[in-house]
Amino acid sequence: MYDFDKVVDRRGTSSIKWNVQWDFGQKDGLLPFWIADTDFASEPKILEAMKKRCDHPIFGYADPWDSVYDAIQGWWDRRHGFHAEKDWMFISSGVVTNIYFNMQMLVPKGGKILAFTPVYDPFFAAIENSGHELVACPMDRVDNYFTINYERFEDELKNGVKAVMFCNPHNPVGRVWTEEELRKLVELCVKYDVYLLSDEVHADYALTRNYTTLGKFPEIYDKLIIYTAISKSFNMAGLVSSCLIIPNVELKKQVVADFESRWMFGPCDLAFTAMEAAYTYGDTWMDEARAYVKANADATEKFIAERMPKIQVTKHEGTFLMWLDMNCYGLTSEKITEVLAKEYGVALGDGSHYGKEAEGFMRFNIGCARETLMKGLELMAAMYDKYVK
Repeated sequence: MYDFDKVVDRRGTSSIKWNVQWDFGQKDGLLPFWIADTDFASEPKILEAMKKRCDHPIFGYADPWDSVYDAIQGWWDRRHGFHAEKDWMFISSGVVTNIYFNMQMLVPKGGKILAFTPVYDPFFAAIENSGHELVACPMDRVDNYFTINYERFEDELKNGVKAVMFCNPHNPVGRVWTEEELRKLVELCVKYDVYLLSDEVHADYALTRNYTTLGKFPEIYDKLIIYTAISKSFNMAGLVSSCLIIPNVELKKQVVADFESRWMFGPCDLAFTAMEAAYTYGDTWMDEARAYVKANADATEKFIAERMPKIQVTKHEGTFLMWLDMNCYGLTSEKITEVLAKEYGVALGDGSHYGKEAEGFMRFNIGCARETLMKGLELMAAMYDKYVK
């Protein structure tokens, strides 16, 4: 058993999450529930493998070795029932960086790239800063549950969308997409011959149903890129590493050639070492981490229902990020963020960053010890008692 209740002190480290400084004149030392890393100590066998690698005094340029690919393949085989061939894999730098350059290569400048909103905000920057037109396709929301509006989606595809940037499971609304939903998505992408770029870094935090990868649909393989990483699963975002799974081997060659032409090479061998150890030894740790996050989600829903009943909690199926409708405050998301920071010493994610439909929402990171979570909820309840009639 791993001790996820242990509060790991991250102050005094280089943690962006814990060193947050917002210009709201807030209290020092905000209790952070914003950026998407967790406060869970990584699996000890991963750290042991990294320490062993540090026994060698040289860190030069490096390529991943065969057993790294074996470990990645084994994880996806046994955890998600998806057999990714090793020659489909490309180990690279961070996911958002990869998305940005893949878009530049695949879609001519000015081309339309669609995302289902509200969505992970770096998608907006990656699409627009790579010289493309963002097509926001709002999801439907019924009874605090988000779904794809396929009629709206197809209308946008008819209007010339060239690629779809997808989030599976979805950040920030916490959807774990069903196989039926994904099949409809794939059918439309095939029908209109568009690229499907699938960010699946939260795959291991499917909490209420089995996760389905888009790798299960061979009919889209010619135009599919799946982005995976140990960053969210094992709390190792600081290694800035990922593995792209590209079933079309010719497309993979193009992606690799594009990166090499920019002299953009993969992460260092500490990242390769961590990947191999995580995907080889991490099953039990991952099972327990997922169960702990599910219990945190249940505790959050119960607390809000009892102490902040006018806040609407989006039905939570996956990720360690919960999506809260706080429009009952009558304030903008930015103002809610400011008041929480300035008056209560708490940092949440400003929901308006995730799309214009998300004004009044907040993203709440529950990937922390239960003690920390309850402290944050108590502070949020104090604000609620003051501001909500």
